[in-house]
Amino acid sequence: MKARILVLSHSYIMKSYRKKFTLIGQLTAHLPEFQIRVITPNQWVENLQKLTFEPTTETNCHEIPLPVIFSGYASRFVYQEGLASHFRDFQPDIIHLEEEAWSLNALQTLLLQRWFCPHSKLIFRTSLSVEISQRFGSIPKWIEKQVFKRTDMAFPLSQNAVQILANRGYTGPSTVFPNGVDVSLFRPLDNMTTTEQQSVAFLKRSLNLNGYFVIGYVGRLLHMKGIDILFRSVKSIAGNSLIQFKILLLGRGKYKPELEKLAKNLGIENNLMWIDAVPPEAVPKYINCMDTLVLPSRTTPNWVEFFGRVLIEAMSCGVPVIGSDSGEIPKVIGTAGLVFPEEKTEILAQHLKVIYQDQSLRQQLIQRGLERVHQFTWETIADNTFRTYANLLSE
Repeated sequence: MKARILVLSHSYIMKSYRKKFTLIGQLTAHLPEFQIRVITPNQWVENLQKLTFEPTTETNCHEIPLPVIFSGYASRFVYQEGLASHFRDFQPDIIHLEEEAWSLNALQTLLLQRWFCPHSKLIFRTSLSVEISQRFGSIPKWIEKQVFKRTDMAFPLSQNAVQILANRGYTGPSTVFPNGVDVSLFRPLDNMTTTEQQSVAFLKRSLNLNGYFVIGYVGRLLHMKGIDILFRSVKSIAGNSLIQFKILLLGRGKYKPELEKLAKNLGIENNLMWIDAVPPEAVPKYINCMDTLVLPSRTTPNWVEFFGRVLIEAMSCGVPVIGSDSGEIPKVIGTAGLVFPEEKTEILAQHLKVIYQDQSLRQQLIQRGLERVHQFTWETIADNTFRTYANLLSE
């Protein structure tokens, strides 16, 4: 197969998001005329952390970091220099844009395609989960409309996003591509090496979590993430001397001061363990310190939980999950965890008690989670992406 694939992705700067293209590179390693070139920012701000691109040690992809303007703003950033030559000289057969169709980078991509490689196929990816009002007037709508006209395939994150695209006027083909999980990184404790198990045990001791029922949360500390709902739910557990628990919170965000105040008012401040954001490769160790992971998100007028990747990461680690019914959470969990109606603190409290008390159910949820996660592995997603490339090229 002869093909040149040009990928543009700001998320690629994070190593945890590269697995898909690394695996596609492996699938095409025996095809010398199949070339993958990935453009990504040389620096990016994500979750208040400044990231600098670090090359992948082993990949069949040609990685090219370029400077950007408006780093950290996914809908507004553009590549400052050096991008045009990759359209003009590389002459891609497929342009795979891992950005929203209304973004300025989408417009930049569309213009360069028209000027230098008008016959290339175009793919865009969307994480839309709820209808939102676009900022900056009519410009994003106009960009989106132009991208829709030129697109050969859309990669929506969920089936709900397919419908949203249709509502916004997209009539082209689409294939659902969820977020993936790196099962070589996110593994159950039993599947780790002795050294890795000792590292998790040391971490658990250092955090003073031994002997406690550990309720975990991983993500940004924001109001819509519903962490206050979790705090209010465990208030009833706090009065139960039979359940000695800790809440392990991994993440950062502007809502933390309010959460600390709420925890003090509820009298559970001594049950909390706050951990600032850690590198993605360290997250599995923390998840393996948990007895259950909770994603208590709440829907707002401009936001809904569009996937909940931490749920499949926990499943992959053999940790039972609980989530609210916001957005895609119930579809991600399926029968592999417990779901509660948004804001219903008493039902969340019951779910926590059940997972603590019913070891049979706990083991069932763990096993279902390990089976379900196969639908979301990067291996499965990479294989499906490669098949989509092949189908577009055959046209």
